[in-house]
Amino acid sequence: MAGTRKTAVAVVLAALALTATACNDNSASDGKNAAPAAPTTAAAATTAPANPPVKVSPAVFLEQVTKKTDAAKSAKVTESITMGSVTMKADGAMAWGGGLQGDMTMDMSGTPGAEKMTDAIGGTAFVYRFTPDGMYMKLGGQALQASDGRHWVHIGYGDVAKLQGGAGAGGASSADQFKKADPVEGVRTLIASGTVTEVGKETVNGKPATHYTGVLNVAGMAKANGGLTPEQFDRMKQSLATLGISSETIDVWVDADQLVVKRTEQADTKAGAMKVTVTYSDYGTPVNTTAPDQGDTIEITELAKLGKSAASDS
Repeated sequence: MAGTRKTAVAVVLAALALTATACNDNSASDGKNAAPAAPTTAAAATTAPANPPVKVSPAVFLEQVTKKTDAAKSAKVTESITMGSVTMKADGAMAWGGGLQGDMTMDMSGTPGAEKMTDAIGGTAFVYRFTPDGMYMKLGGQALQASDGRHWVHIGYGDVAKLQGGAGAGGASSADQFKKADPVEGVRTLIASGTVTEVGKETVNGKPATHYTGVLNVAGMAKANGGLTPEQFDRMKQSLATLGISSETIDVWVDADQLVVKRTEQADTKAGAMKVTVTYSDYGTPVNTTAPDQGDTIEITELAKLGKSAASDS
């Protein structure tokens, strides 16, 4: 029994760490959803008519997009993540009006050792709930026994840092970013690259959209500023260093309503080549996610202690 509990806890911890790393979108959140101060040209553009007679620069236009997307508050989300030998796919709905909130189901059948998950966690589809203070993952299989019958494990965003190697290794930065996985942050990151260009008109999910691209690196960010505060800049810089990223290509597609409909990020990381593709639809979709009952929840720190105890008994 001790060995079973140890294995189940190890699978849960590994899955949570993997999710936290792969879902990190290199955003520059400071925990507040209000847009940071924009460059002077962007600020002036926000007072212009919705359809200005003179075409504005891509960066200025994307500042307008952040406001429209931010105001929408929620959307249905699909995500495809490849990092080295790991592939994951997720879908659900997210709201970002006052901190991340929503439900996502992530298919981890494409991860190495996925066969171990069925016994340990009850399958390879991981169910997550996101609330402003952290995320919850549903337990099954042997992990449910290891948690003494509690169906959810809670991981606060401060605990993500520990799973990723601690604040000294940039974990705290990644944790802060993880809780702001909304489309607005993806656009702000592209603006911060200082290299935004318009690629042209394309079709996304059967609808016309305009494609924008840019390459993010620390040197370019420092020159462009992009409306980032010094704290936000430092966090983004630390995150890139944590994942071993020297530069990252970011692409965003915007529809006729100035809403983000697709975002991709590509880079070489310590774990191998990374590509994240996220699509957004049904903006304004209702999201009423709540935290599971406290009596049916175990903290990640407690679960980790149970795993260590089982290891010492085996």
